[in-house]
Amino acid sequence: AALAALAVVVAACGSTTTELTDPAQILQKGAASLGEIKTVHVRGAIDGEIPLSLMGQAGAPLPIDGTTIDGDVDIAANALAVELLVPALLNFRANLVAVDGTAYLKAPLITGDQWQRQAAGGIGADAANILDGLGTFFARPELKPDKLADVRCSGTDCYSVQFTVPAAEIQGALGSLGSAIPGLSGDQLGDATVMVGVRKDNLRLATLAIDLPAGGTKLLSIALELSRYDEPVTITAPLPDQVKDAGG
Repeated sequence: AALAALAVVVAACGSTTTELTDPAQILQKGAASLGEIKTVHVRGAIDGEIPLSLMGQAGAPLPIDGTTIDGDVDIAANALAVELLVPALLNFRANLVAVDGTAYLKAPLITGDQWQRQAAGGIGADAANILDGLGTFFARPELKPDKLADVRCSGTDCYSVQFTVPAAEIQGALGSLGSAIPGLSGDQLGDATVMVGVRKDNLRLATLAIDLPAGGTKLLSIALELSRYDEPVTITAPLPDQVKDAGG
């Protein structure tokens, strides 16, 4: 009897989370986790080409391979601090901080060494809206995702699922961010392929990749990694002597 009891205890201690096999369920679990985020670190890579428009005239597609984005988002405080690097565009760099209802932008090619200040206009709050939009979108029963082989992401094992939808639907899910991505803001050119990675240990969404036609000869590929969920972050405004009001 004692041995039997010991076997039960050992079995209970060694039990693992049930393996998920339904790609729709995996996607919905990842979607549900987005509504629980308090803070998150975002890293992204962007490759491909975007349409270049000058004075209202369409020009040759602009390669943006090697573009990166990195930053922290505090959902509860409606604050964020992110940096964008575009090596292919004269090593363009831009930093954006949104805190306490004010947005600060510094892009040396445009603003010099000073930050430009303006009303945030919902920039920080948009992060929560975008996560809500994605969560609702991923939970849609009409999506028919396929389960891919498990992958390593964010330092752990992840489920991987993939589906294809019209690019216009991605635009709606991303809200204001969708209208800012070339290829989503104008006439739609085709379908977007979406790949989602969901951590196996806690079923939180870890990666999001989107491939879509944006008017160039190469697909526009956007890959994001979400990590450091709910860890403390400190987002502060630049020092007053480094700030000037935006001219427009």
